[in-house]
Order: sequence, then structure tokens, then C-alpha cells
Amino acid sequence: MNVGNTIRRLREYRNLTQEYMADRLCIGSTAYGNIERNEVKRLTVERLMQIAEVLDVHFTELFNDQPPQQRQLKPVLQEKDLQDLLAYFRQDKLLMKEMMTTMRDSMQKMDQMMREHIRIMQAVLHPIREMSTQKAKPQKP
Repeated sequence: MNVGNTIRRLREYRNLTQEYMADRLCIGSTAYGNIERNEVKRLTVERLMQIAEVLDVHFTELFNDQPPQQRQLKPVLQEKDLQDLLAYFRQDKLLMKEMMTTMRDSMQKMDQMMREHIRIMQAVLHPIREMSTQKAKPQKP
């Protein structure tokens, strides 16, 4: 599915410029061009909703590969549209799960390192504490 290409076709169908779209979305024209060229890794749902609003279409139309002039634009959520949306955002879920797993593993490693650091520090400080307590005690003749 080529969301950027669909956005471009809808924009051109409505005779809007990239500069107009970028201005309405409060982003630079280069950033908007990257969206149309699919050079943005993941578009957020919020951004897709904003684009759909500017284009005056239901956001599911952004996932329809059929050119606008060959179909009647309608704000109806079809089963295929829902499947396309789920597939599109499933990757975000998988990426988020991977990030959370990595973060958990990193935190566990950090916890182990901190425990080892504490153990070493206690081992180093123990003789020093013993020496200082011996010096503090008066020696009996």
C-alpha cells in the first residue's frame, strides 16, 4: 500500500499544492514532500487524520489505492479499509513491543551492574571501615 502516492493523487485531484498542504499541516514543504514520496518511516494516526481533514476525505480514503476519479469518494469504513489500517499500524505495535523488550533487557542488565558495583564497593569499604573503627577505639595497655 502506498499511502504517500494516494495522498498525492487526492491532493492533485483537488488542485491543491504541496505548499498549501504543508502550510495547513504546520510543517515544511520538504517534510510534506517526504510524506508524499513515502520517505517518512511511520505516519502517526493524528497526522493522517490532519491530512484527511485538509483533503476533505475520510481518513480511510488515504489507504485506497484506486485513483479518485475512478471511484466515488465516500466516508464509509469498509472491511478492507479496516484491514488496511490494522496492517499499517500493526508494524507500530511490533516496533513498540521490540523497543519495550530491549528497554526491559537493558534495565535488567543495568540492575545487575549496579548490584555488582554495590558489592564491589562494600568489599572495598569494609577494610577501611574496620581500620577506622580500630583507630577510634582506645587501645588498652
